[in-house]
Amino acid sequence: MRLRSSFCGARKAVSVGATENLSIAGQPSRRSRKKEQTRRGIFSAAMKLFADRDYDAVTIEDICDRADVAKATFFLHFPNKAALLTEFNERLTATLQERLINVSGNAEDKLRFMVGALVDDWEQNAEIMRKMVREFLNQPSLPEAATEANEGLLDLITDIIREGQQAREFGTKVAPELVAAALVASWGSFVSAWSNNREDIPKSAGEDLLDIMLNGLKT
Repeated sequence: MRLRSSFCGARKAVSVGATENLSIAGQPSRRSRKKEQTRRGIFSAAMKLFADRDYDAVTIEDICDRADVAKATFFLHFPNKAALLTEFNERLTATLQERLINVSGNAEDKLRFMVGALVDDWEQNAEIMRKMVREFLNQPSLPEAATEANEGLLDLITDIIREGQQAREFGTKVAPELVAAALVASWGSFVSAWSNNREDIPKSAGEDLLDIMLNGLKT
């Protein structure tokens, strides 16, 4: 009986462990939520430190101390300090998705709203983002890092372009994914140049880039 009791206890432990990462009705598991909470905590701690001090003066150790996590935990989420740019873009994209729900109008209106909000958010964090981008661009694995950093934004723009094509607002000769990639690449090139000077981001920057895309899309 004692052996059977131990065996049943072991089976129960295995069962609990095996289902710990599963979600219920599509909801993230507790472990996934905890992981995301830790990631966000690291990012928030880093941004507060960057605002208090110079970006270059903040070390990964400083961020870990402020976030109250081990250094290994930081590297579990971010390969380096500049990789925090990915989290910045992910948060910005999530905010844009929420705000776009309340934007009335056609696909072009949504694109113009989106690029305007994008420029505003980057400009509000200009001093931090300028230095973060410079470090980000010096990564050996830049292509992979850039793809990850822009993934959510690419998907969002692709959906808006597709919506405009389906409504016959835009021409359909060019795949929406390609248009989105071109727009994000143009923004990336602009940000790269901007990171190496002290000028503010022109308010018309997003509109100008978007006009280049739209003039080639309209039928």
